[in-house]
Amino acid sequence: ALTLRQARERNVDNFYFFCQHITLLPTLRSLLDQPDNSIDAFLAPGHVSMVIGTEAYGFIASDYHRPLVVAGFEPLDLLQGAVMLVEQTIAQRSDVENQYRRVVPDAGNPLAQAAMADVFRLDGDSEWRGLGVISDSGVQLTPAYQRFDAEAHFRPAPQRVCDDPRARCGEVLTGRCKPHQCPLFARTCNPQSAFGALMVSSEGACAAWYQYRSQENEA
Repeated sequence: ALTLRQARERNVDNFYFFCQHITLLPTLRSLLDQPDNSIDAFLAPGHVSMVIGTEAYGFIASDYHRPLVVAGFEPLDLLQGAVMLVEQTIAQRSDVENQYRRVVPDAGNPLAQAAMADVFRLDGDSEWRGLGVISDSGVQLTPAYQRFDAEAHFRPAPQRVCDDPRARCGEVLTGRCKPHQCPLFARTCNPQSAFGALMVSSEGACAAWYQYRSQENEA
């Protein structure tokens, strides 16, 4: 958002932005709306929450009755976040709690939110690998920044990624199976040759399971 603001202020005319951003909250709703999901609780990411705040997650506790804890990325942060979720489950509570208070304010970062609202707007549906099309999760540039839109300027031919039908990415995301239960895991699909969306990024569930699978076997 800040880069586009600067480009507009400086009247840069040879810079284009291919907007492929997607939004988190509609996706969480879509996951929870699936009647056969097996999601017990959420450990929410600190870097995203630093911008949107903890209040944005309120619907998860109020509408879907799932505990959620915003946690940092240090080992003790993650451990304390997991403990807080367990404590909520034992007490049969569904609250939004903030373990990462040293970084994440409940209202988030108003300046960052204002910058994003100036540059980006929610615009229609978006396709998520492993989950299909999710309503109201797509993001486009606002009219004031439309001249930087690479897709509108260059008009590339639409391309569709064909996922391997054996991949179980969506089932992993909804808690219906564990990464190692996918027939592609660690064989056809691994960090060096990723077939599924969850193996591409080091933050993905399958990539993390792949990295630490030896510790799981030892346990």
